[in-house]
Amino acid sequence: MIQFAKEKYKKIQDDFELWWEHKLDRPIIQVTLTNMSTALTGDFFGSNYRKEILEASYDMECPVEEAVRRIDAAYSGVEFLGDAFPVFYMRPTGVLGGYLGQQHNINKQLGTVWFFNEGHGKRTLEEAAAVQLDRALPLYQRSIALTRQVQEHFQGTVAVGVPDFGGVYDVLASLCDSNDLLLDLCMEEDAVKEAAWNIHEQFKKAYDDFFGAIDPDRIPGYTCWATMLSRKPYFVLQNDFSAMISADMYDDFYMPILEQECRYIPRTIYHLDGPDAVRHLDSILTVPELDGVQWINGAGAPGLDKWPDIYKKIRAAGKLCQVFINSADELRYIDDVVEISGSAKDLCFICTGDVKDKDRFDEYLEKYGVR
Repeated sequence: MIQFAKEKYKKIQDDFELWWEHKLDRPIIQVTLTNMSTALTGDFFGSNYRKEILEASYDMECPVEEAVRRIDAAYSGVEFLGDAFPVFYMRPTGVLGGYLGQQHNINKQLGTVWFFNEGHGKRTLEEAAAVQLDRALPLYQRSIALTRQVQEHFQGTVAVGVPDFGGVYDVLASLCDSNDLLLDLCMEEDAVKEAAWNIHEQFKKAYDDFFGAIDPDRIPGYTCWATMLSRKPYFVLQNDFSAMISADMYDDFYMPILEQECRYIPRTIYHLDGPDAVRHLDSILTVPELDGVQWINGAGAPGLDKWPDIYKKIRAAGKLCQVFINSADELRYIDDVVEISGSAKDLCFICTGDVKDKDRFDEYLEKYGVR
């Protein structure tokens, strides 16, 4: 069973609303701890509880009521400190492809799901421009049913979000093949844009369906795969495909979609993933409706303290900034980012780690006044 007191939500809700409104004088610091000794991949993302939640969600033979009981049991050994709280959303990234008819394969060892076209083939741009959200698909119906059942079962203990749909161009690349799509950007510009705008329209349909399945009176707030809390619906937008294209191509092919996404969704954060995405930051920050940027330096890249220009640009643009702290050894990056940014305001640190390091996380929560 989940070990979390619902009474904690009032302060977490209030503090997050202040943060969204740029009125919180401290950083948001979430700490979620689990037993890493049994983690499949040696880190939080391979932890048993995340693996079990994924398996329960995708076990199509398991009734949704039983699946949610399994999800509840999976949370039994998880601790939530500071601004952290339990969440549910349909994983993993790119699930919109599954709702458009792609097949899926769950990898229980890695704790993830892969989406692919039937026969492992690829769709043409014309097919991608015509593909429609298929509400009759078992995966779609199960996802909606799980979203509703989680609310019924947990009675306000768990924050609920929409699935991790994935970015428009990431889903398009999954449908049509990334290498082919790169060539098509140069040779089939109009066809690419038509297909991308159609994926965007299908995203909006799914977004509306899932937010419609969430009753704001039965949850402590909205969340998503970036586990912030909001009284208004929010979403983390992304375009990981952009790491392979120029700034000019990004502006031409994606910026109009990003601008519309930010106008459509009440609150938005942009997922800036890795050094090859940094060249697009200046354009991203020009979108008035965008609330913030999530910076991920990426595996093998310099540490979070080695990107001062990113934090300074985000701060200068008046946007919020969120980063991940993936172990107790990375806690020092909180100090670095605060110092570079010039203030602890408008920052959110989502921390994960091992329960054996709880004291080290508690020290940082106390240091920054997170109760």
